[in-house]
Amino acid sequence: MAAALDAEYIVYQYCFVEFFIEHLTDVGRAFRGDLQAMFVLALIGQSWINAVRAGQAQGIEPADLPPERTSTSASRIADITGIPRQTVRRKLAALEERGWILRNKDGSCRLAHRDGQTAAKRDLSDIDRRALRRVARLFVDIEALVAAQEAATQSDPEDPAELGARNEHQGSSDT
Repeated sequence: MAAALDAEYIVYQYCFVEFFIEHLTDVGRAFRGDLQAMFVLALIGQSWINAVRAGQAQGIEPADLPPERTSTSASRIADITGIPRQTVRRKLAALEERGWILRNKDGSCRLAHRDGQTAAKRDLSDIDRRALRRVARLFVDIEALVAAQEAATQSDPEDPAELGARNEHQGSSDT
């Protein structure tokens, strides 16, 4: 697949950048231009998703997971993102004010839940739906690029591998 995308780099790059810009613009609006806050929330969300997946593999329902399993610390967020710890703490305070995260007694943070759903997911559901449509469109575009490149490679008589395979096949059918 990488070779196909390299061969169609301009088209692939256009599709990807179109997806990326549309998504970041959409998310930027929801976060009032504060993409660092989006990164912080995304990492907290990833911690939750990782814990839920591991819990489900063990037969544990998400609601039954202890908060410490679904949480992450400001230090870890700062280490992963490169955002200074003090800035991360300010972002966490803003996310807590919006009702999207909760702090544990140890200072770590987790997603806030209401009625069995995370508050952030509920508040960002329109963006989530648009993102899924964008991802689907990007997938279809990339799949078409790869298929077209594979078809071109299979029918290209100048392709040495194709010529070798064709000559080998013809030699065996002549006997």
